[in-house]
Amino acid sequence: MRIALDDEGGDLIFSFAFQDEDNREPSTKYSFGDSAVRVALDEVDISNIHPDLIALSSILMCHPFVGKELHFPLPVSNRFEEAIGRVVSRYKFISEANSPVEPRKVQHSYRPGLAFSGGVDSTAALSVLPADTAPIFMQRPLRGKTLYNPDAALNSCKSLRELGFDVRVIQCDVEYLRKPVGFPTDLSHAIPAILLSDELFLDSIAFGTVLESAFGIGHEVFREYGKGSHWRFYGGLFEAAGVQISLPVAGISEVGTAIITNSDPLGEFSQSCIRGTWGEPCGNCWKCCRKGLLGMALGINYIDVEQGREMFSSNEVMTKMSSVPISHENVIEYSIQRVGDHIHPIMPLLRERVDRGSDLEILENWYSPSIEFVPEKYRRKVREKILRYLRPMTEEQEEFLKGWTMEQFLKTNETRSRAERILEDW
Repeated sequence: MRIALDDEGGDLIFSFAFQDEDNREPSTKYSFGDSAVRVALDEVDISNIHPDLIALSSILMCHPFVGKELHFPLPVSNRFEEAIGRVVSRYKFISEANSPVEPRKVQHSYRPGLAFSGGVDSTAALSVLPADTAPIFMQRPLRGKTLYNPDAALNSCKSLRELGFDVRVIQCDVEYLRKPVGFPTDLSHAIPAILLSDELFLDSIAFGTVLESAFGIGHEVFREYGKGSHWRFYGGLFEAAGVQISLPVAGISEVGTAIITNSDPLGEFSQSCIRGTWGEPCGNCWKCCRKGLLGMALGINYIDVEQGREMFSSNEVMTKMSSVPISHENVIEYSIQRVGDHIHPIMPLLRERVDRGSDLEILENWYSPSIEFVPEKYRRKVREKILRYLRPMTEEQEEFLKGWTMEQFLKTNETRSRAERILEDW
């Protein structure tokens, strides 16, 4: 694959040309879409962006589609080129320019950035990061008919800006690089933050990645995130480009992020639903269902019969709830253990399906070893802020967490038949 770059009226345009070995359909779930990505950087001088940051952004865009070679038109540092060689074996990264550049240098005065979404987890991350953190929201340009509505996130950004945060809203159409629309790689929503790292003097980019996503809790089995390919690939490339990854809520469950945003003043500006409008979530998407049940379990909100009927009338919710496993099944189990059956007639069946009798109060606490995924410079401050809201897990709780497994439970005929019955009764 060959990458071409162009600067058009303050927009940085990435164009991708396929070669014979490249793969237009790397998965049965998605294929290659548009051949170009436009990032509207407005008044930012694109010539001042370090080439390693542009190269990192390019890889986050096209990595799944590259065959044997990725040709990049700018020089990169030896540090970045060597890092790619260590973490990518499928293809060779080839800089078209002969003379390497100096690695990106980070000063002590630099600050964190946050790939901000406006949701609960992202806002919880902002709550525990240093006060000078710069939230950067990637706004998808809308095309044709879509359920996506950025109204809530944009209002969240506006409110945070009024509080004094250095918020940036950057249009980027990277999600149209694949069909159906979506992020081509897990961290591609950080592309605007990466490209603004020099302009905003960032030494790291934080994400609202929670315990369930980082360590596999609520899925089949606990995983040591720091020893896995995800951290090795992304962590290695980001660090080589001179902007570290920061995961301040990686040791905090969705239960914990809900507790933080309910306690911290910034929580007022969070809304996870991306279909409703500001202050008026749609009420029937998967996020509204999962976060709504959790909010009721924590006493944050109340779901009456009419709201329950609306929430469980969604095909999306039906599909998610009848899956094995359910996405973030531990959070669903925690919530089901604490809410009544009045919400909807399906509740007894859901309870039968997910409630294993687990003691999930552990999800209200912080898995403190996760602090290693925060840059050392910020660990003390992040730890202090987390402990304002959550207690650290005890040694016994940590052992329970590391022993987490649902493999046998999910494989039983009983679990499968209960999931099928949910679908039938729905």
